[in-house]
Amino acid sequence: MESSPKKIIKRMIDYIPEFYKNHRQFQNSIEFYGTNEFGLALESLVELADETDHYFSEEFWTELGKAANIMGMDKVSSYCKKQSKKTLAGLDYKLPFGWTTYKVSENNFQVHISEKLNEEWKTERRKKDGIEKLLTENGIHFSNKGRNGYIYFVENGKLLEFEWELEVGGIRLWFEAENHWCLPAKLDLKKEDKSRIKQLIIDWAERNNEKIEFD
Repeated sequence: MESSPKKIIKRMIDYIPEFYKNHRQFQNSIEFYGTNEFGLALESLVELADETDHYFSEEFWTELGKAANIMGMDKVSSYCKKQSKKTLAGLDYKLPFGWTTYKVSENNFQVHISEKLNEEWKTERRKKDGIEKLLTENGIHFSNKGRNGYIYFVENGKLLEFEWELEVGGIRLWFEAENHWCLPAKLDLKKEDKSRIKQLIIDWAERNNEKIEFD
């Protein structure tokens, strides 16, 4: 069953990366969507991509083109198709939906990923790692996915998670940037608790003969 323009535009709005959330055209798109002016909401998304001159995914353009076609916006639909081809021609890889990118120097690109997409990945990863069961077991839990993974710290139903990567000298743990508990969401992590947890991780590493470095 074909999606309606309303559903297509809502999905595009939901998967725009946080980087653009304060942009005028993104705000316009939300306002127009809220008043059921779907053509104007769609045009605002097109203008968002144009004004930033960033690469948006092929699917972003294809879906907007589909919605425009359904609404009889022939010029907009044709333009979206052209932009889809431009994205494919301008990059040497297919940009996933929910991602944007732009060139910052000759050989470097900056990538932005939708927070909604990140949350979906996080939910799936936690499910695979059995977080629901881990939340009943206080302490440190080590998830190994080869050359990277996560250290989960559970305390009385609260959860912290720290990503790690395997380096020559051992494990590098991305610790310092975390200032909130993951569960309950956004609960502040007190400095004294963070210091205490860091020491518990150091003790755990020593017991398990793991060499660990903190970022």
